[in-house]
Amino acid sequence: MNKKITKILVVDDEVFICELLDEFLTMQGYDVNTANCGEDALRIFENINPEVVLLDIRMPGTTGIDVLRKMKEIDKTVKIIMLSAFGDFDTVQKALQMGAFKYMQKPVDFEKLLNALN
Repeated sequence: MNKKITKILVVDDEVFICELLDEFLTMQGYDVNTANCGEDALRIFENINPEVVLLDIRMPGTTGIDVLRKMKEIDKTVKIIMLSAFGDFDTVQKALQMGAFKYMQKPVDFEKLLNALN
């Protein structure tokens, strides 16, 4: 399979979610980096220039919306898929208006995730 997307950054304050997505996406042939807070996510983002970011909306400290805004300022072309266990419609709409590529409910459906990445 010839993938255009190679580098993915997974950002979630739940370590288990990062580990699960890292393991699954690595098995699919992606180069995966993870971050457990917004500050780390932005630092890693600037260093690796991922094509896709899987970004949790609700995190302590810097929120997913704040991270989305800053990442889009750095690279308007990055595809950001927002993740949340809480389907807060207003927050999801705001994220999409700010340039998020897609929204996915947690727990993540791996098949839908692969379809979104392809």
